[in-house]
Amino acid sequence: MKNNIIRRSAAALLTALLPLALLGACDRSVDEKLHAQASTEKSLAISPTLFATKFNRSVRDVLEDRKDDNAARMAPLYAIDVTQLHKGGEKHTFQTQVGPAQTSLMGSLAKDGDLKTIGVLLASRTEGARDEFFLCAETVARIVTDGDKAKLPDQIKRLVNNAINNPGQRMTIAIGERLLSAEIIQQGLMFQVEQSQ
Repeated sequence: MKNNIIRRSAAALLTALLPLALLGACDRSVDEKLHAQASTEKSLAISPTLFATKFNRSVRDVLEDRKDDNAARMAPLYAIDVTQLHKGGEKHTFQTQVGPAQTSLMGSLAKDGDLKTIGVLLASRTEGARDEFFLCAETVARIVTDGDKAKLPDQIKRLVNNAINNPGQRMTIAIGERLLSAEIIQQGLMFQVEQSQ
């Protein structure tokens, strides 16, 4: 009788624990799948905050390399406010505006929180907006590519001109492990950098 009660108690305990064990196995399986998916997702290996910090430093270098006498005065106009990047809860995109023409910098985030893409949008046809677009595009490219910084301005201009001359087509060039692209979209002209396949 005593052995019978122990067997029933053990059977009841196993019956109660089996679904929990299976649930734990399912959780690990889902975690493993999510981890595998995140690891195959190509990112630029830079967080939005680090990107913003580097952008704020690099824009001055780009202005100085352009022999702009006002580099020290102009650079602060293009500074990204790092404190405003993660406002309003969890985000899956990066978006901010810089400069007098309010040029948009935007991108998408990978599951690990790093930038997956980063781009610059030219939405206005004014000369000032165009100059600001090229300044921001060059600064972005310097930060996330390992290309020759002396060649970047010409490469970006050639890419943009090809996109303008071929509306509806995405024009691309590879620089190391990065893919630079330009295309005309509904909002304007988009320059973007992402990890090449």
